Amino acid sequence: MKFKLLLPAIAAVIAIGILGFLLKMTQSVDSNLHRARLENIRAVDNLDIELNRMFTQTRASSLAGSAADRTKITQRLGKDLDALDKGPTALRGLNKDLDKKLDQFLDTIEAKFELGFDFEARNTLLNQGLVNNMDAVPFNSDAVLAAAPAAKQEMLKPLIMQLKTELLTLSVTPAPNNAGTIRDLISQMKAGTEAPSEAFTAAMESLNGNCEEIIQDKTEMLDKLSSFLGRPTGAQLQAVEQAYTAWYQGEVANANQYRVILVGYAALLLLILAWLGIRLRRSYGELDKANGKLVDANEHLEDQVEARTKDLSSALSDLRNSQAQLIQSEKMASLGQMVAGVAHEINTPLGYARSNASIVRTTLADIRDLCSAQDRALTLMTSADASDEEVANALSDADERRQLVNPTEVMGDLDNLLEDTDHGLVQIADLVSSLKDFSRVDRSRNDQFRVNDGIDTALKICQNQLKNRVEVIRQFGDLPEIECSPSKLNQVFLNLFTNAAQAISDTGKIFVHTSAEQNGVSIRIIDNGCGMTDEVRQRIFEPFYTTKPVGKGTGLGLSIVFRIIEEHGGTIDVHSVVGKGSEFTIRLPLKQQRPADNETAPSLAAA
Repeated sequence: MKFKLLLPAIAAVIAIGILGFLLKMTQSVDSNLHRARLENIRAVDNLDIELNRMFTQTRASSLAGSAADRTKITQRLGKDLDALDKGPTALRGLNKDLDKKLDQFLDTIEAKFELGFDFEARNTLLNQGLVNNMDAVPFNSDAVLAAAPAAKQEMLKPLIMQLKTELLTLSVTPAPNNAGTIRDLISQMKAGTEAPSEAFTAAMESLNGNCEEIIQDKTEMLDKLSSFLGRPTGAQLQAVEQAYTAWYQGEVANANQYRVILVGYAALLLLILAWLGIRLRRSYGELDKANGKLVDANEHLEDQVEARTKDLSSALSDLRNSQAQLIQSEKMASLGQMVAGVAHEINTPLGYARSNASIVRTTLADIRDLCSAQDRALTLMTSADASDEEVANALSDADERRQLVNPTEVMGDLDNLLEDTDHGLVQIADLVSSLKDFSRVDRSRNDQFRVNDGIDTALKICQNQLKNRVEVIRQFGDLPEIECSPSKLNQVFLNLFTNAAQAISDTGKIFVHTSAEQNGVSIRIIDNGCGMTDEVRQRIFEPFYTTKPVGKGTGLGLSIVFRIIEEHGGTIDVHSVVGKGSEFTIRLPLKQQRPADNETAPSLAAA
């Protein structure tokens, strides 16, 4: 029924969603955004061309004069490249082919930037070396003329002049054959001199060194410039522009197709709306009929509500009776378990007390026989009619009995036996007293109660489940007395200690910590048993929920614990880890709320 009511709403949502999707798909790429992207591509291309032109115009002169302009162009180019890669006008992410071409272009221009920076950094050093070598050429040329023979000086002058011209041309506007011409001129100057002097040879070597360094510096500059200008950024940017244009044209064509689909879909929606209008008109008539029937049903509604209310009240009464019976059953089960444990605890000291009494009775009979034999011997010794043989026999009999019963040892044994018997009777008296305190009837929650004493009492009651298997470690704080129902709190402690003992399969420990808080007391009961999963921990206070086998538990123990603590205005928290154990933390107030407090509680909560 609910699905049928939701079906029209779901259909309407789907129809609106499809309409919105078609409207979105019919929207082609924003023309302003398209123009901005194209302008950005053109700006990158123009800046790249301008940067190439500035590096091309650089020759032997220093780059310092144009460094500021190149920095501005590089900064502008960097911003435009970032706009291509990210931002509102970015080309990134439109399609895979465009991303691939854009990555190729960005990698190339990044490498070009690195070459440009390297060129600028190296050019300063090369220029300085070029200037120093050019300045040294006239000095070394004059040294060559001065060291050359007089007959050869006229021949060297035009060669030196031509060498200077070639070097100047190489440094300013280099040509492909400059380096070869310079080396030929050096060779001509060296040739034609037989047995040259050492001064001439040294001057020629210096001049030749200057020329070779100039050629090498200029060649390195030209190679770096050629490598910079040889990067195919223009062609790759053009490929990016073509890929973007193809994507844009495809988007426009796709939007036109969705426009056609949108027109057809709108026509279909109009037909459906017309059909729904007809159905709605018919539904109005049926609704009027149903409304009349509803008016008739309302006239008998109060009678139906009254009958249902009676049924619910009866069911609630039955439920409360069942709940009371179940709680009573749980109490009787706990009582049976407690009585079994108490009987065992009483029988143990009572057994060895009876055994000790039997031993004392036997020993007293032996002592009585010894006393009788000694009394008879003493009587015969003081009697005038007794013969020496009778006296000797009586003394011998008394001595034999004395050897059988050593009075000193026997009296020590009797003292020990009586002391053990007294200890057992004290244990029985303490257990009976604890049982009396534990089970005392108190119908109010206004009794003053020592929590530490109640815990000790509960531990004594369930000692049968703990001893020889579970070690109880107490850490009691100095607690004030609290207002409560002692018997109910004793039941809480007994249930928690019993559960903790049952959670320990073999041997283990139970830690009991108590501490005073600002407005109450805190009790922590920790065991190192099997622990609980989060699913079990969240349900342990639910009535009838139990993890024990069928017939081993009712599932009401912890539910009653929770209700008793809640009735006392306290809280109980549980933390547990599977395989490590569980921790129950109980917090109880020092005083119970009075009826007046309960009446004002709603107003305080509302405030």
